[in-house]
Amino acid sequence: MRISILAAAFICLAAMVSCGEKPSATYMLRPHEELPEDVAKDRSYTTVFLAGTIDMGSGRDWQAEMKDRFSSMEGRFILFNPRQENWDASRPGEMEYQVQWELEHLEQADIIIMYILGNSKSPISLLEMGLHSRSGKLHVICEEDFYRHDNVRITCHRYGVPLYSTLEDFWNCPDNPVKKQI
Repeated sequence: MRISILAAAFICLAAMVSCGEKPSATYMLRPHEELPEDVAKDRSYTTVFLAGTIDMGSGRDWQAEMKDRFSSMEGRFILFNPRQENWDASRPGEMEYQVQWELEHLEQADIIIMYILGNSKSPISLLEMGLHSRSGKLHVICEEDFYRHDNVRITCHRYGVPLYSTLEDFWNCPDNPVKKQI
């Protein structure tokens, strides 16, 4: 029985490849990392920037949760994650590198998902929200207990940026931009 299941899986994979369909895959790219060369050149991936609360690494690692969610879905995604595992602002040139990396990848992204946690300050997130409010690719998740929630709500309304209160609201929205890419 085991051989027939493996054979069936191989046939399905071969059929996808022969029809030009590529299998689902999710990669996460962080500063100072590189994608495999074949992935970096492949334009069939949807690129998603994970903007939002990091709070110098002390905030909840919601980006890891997003990687798990994307990995469980159909589709091909590259997640741009600005959270560094070993952030050291005292390294010469590191702040310049980080800011330039974020600005470049925000511009490259097909979709920007910004998640602002209620217990955070997230000043850089607010700056990035202002920069990309008119881009048509920004989707904001802002917990209602965020101290500047009203500012976020009013700005999103003014510029037509979709606003969600929770990650689940974002994922369950019928107009979810990620689901449209599948």
